[in-house]
Parts: sequence; structure tokens; C-alpha cells
Amino acid sequence: MGVLSLILVGNLVRQFREMRPGGGHAPIVAAGRSHVRAAKASAYVPDDLAKYDPAVHFDTLKALDSRPLPDEDRNPFEFVGGVVAQQAGPQAVVPAAQVAPAPPPPPPLKAVGYNELPGGKKEAMVTFNDDLSVVHEGEMVGVKFKVLTINPSMVVVEDGDTHQKIELPIAQ
Repeated sequence: MGVLSLILVGNLVRQFREMRPGGGHAPIVAAGRSHVRAAKASAYVPDDLAKYDPAVHFDTLKALDSRPLPDEDRNPFEFVGGVVAQQAGPQAVVPAAQVAPAPPPPPPLKAVGYNELPGGKKEAMVTFNDDLSVVHEGEMVGVKFKVLTINPSMVVVEDGDTHQKIELPIAQ
């Protein structure tokens, strides 16, 4: 086993010494010839890029760039198709006074747990923007939510901006 290992290491050292910088084992193709690839064992396919002219024709490019742009008067955000048929019949128009304002977005809070400490002090586990916090009554959650009350079924907080009370139910 040792003799075989020495022979293999000697062979690798000999191959390494024969290598020259910049020399590789890939065959060198003469300039002007197109490369061919073997798609299958015996079928040859000509290179896809060989059919294109590699010379850049700057005069043709300059002529194309000097052409004026087409005059487009249409708005790309308007519908250009045919006229849409109007529905016959009375249409209910809702006065602006009766339109309900959009509800505020839900708060980034969620009550996930409740605990009662010895002595009757209550604490709740609340997530605020995916951060879990243990809070007590009267403490702030984040910079604008104040915990008002904690009970086994819900946590009531006050929004500091709108002074609105928000009830956060605790999942049972």
C-alpha cells in the first residue's frame, strides 16, 4: 500500500513540474475558425454566435439614434378601448355625509398571556411589532401605548396619540 502511495505522489509531482504558467490542457483554436460543440456523441452543432457579424457599425447606430421619437399623445393610464355601455336605471348616490370614515389600522399589539403574581399583582405578555414584552398595569408598551387594566380575558391599552381605548383579547 505504501509503495503504491509513493508512486501516485511521484506521478503528481512530475505532472506539476511539467505545467507551465498560462498553459492549459484545452486545445487552442486558430483565429477565424468557428467553434463547434458536440451536442451528442457524433452530431456537431455550429456555435450560435458564429452567424452574427462581430463588427460594430457606428454609422448605422448614429442614424438610428438621430431619428425623431414617435409623437405619442395618449395617456398610458387611460383606457383607450371602446365605450363602456352605461347601466340603465337609477343609480344610488350616497351623500358625502353618510359615508363612514375608514376604520383606523389595527394596532401592532397582541395579548398572548396572563399571569397573577403573589400579592395580587397582574402581568400580561404582549407582542409589540413581534417583540414579546411582560407588562404591568400603568406601564408603557412602546412609546405610545399605556396599559390601563389587565384581567384573565383581556388587556386594555390606551393609544397615546388618539386617546382611544383598545381591548386586546387574550387567546384561551
